[in-house]
Amino acid sequence: MSQEWTHEKVVQRLAGEMFRGLIWAALATVAIGAVVWTVLAGVPGLVAALIGGALAIACSLITLWLMHRTAALPVQFIMIAAFGGFLGKLVLLVVVMVLLQKFPVLHVNALALTMAATIVVATFMEVRASKRSRSQVIIPTSSTT
Repeated sequence: MSQEWTHEKVVQRLAGEMFRGLIWAALATVAIGAVVWTVLAGVPGLVAALIGGALAIACSLITLWLMHRTAALPVQFIMIAAFGGFLGKLVLLVVVMVLLQKFPVLHVNALALTMAATIVVATFMEVRASKRSRSQVIIPTSSTT
């Protein structure tokens, strides 16, 4: 029995595979960052690393949520939503970073480096899941009448 694959199902399946691929690796990266920065900078390093990691994971999850929400839309709208999501996350990160500067107790390097490491790992895992996904190979059925 053959299953009919629509664009919506393919995108939602890909988002699910990306989530499964990134969540544990991203959480492990945050845990490693938290341990390293606790040793190097104490409690301010720990708190800053956890905040940076949480922000990075939140941004990755927003991307996957956006994929799920826009999967049924035409491809042009998906591209607009992806670009809008990228800009929105960029603005959100800038605003959060500006607000966090008002808390001098946080270790800036711990926050920034843990966030950067988590974003790199999450992005790598998303790309890896996308490449391994069978959803990338779709041969449309031809309807001959």
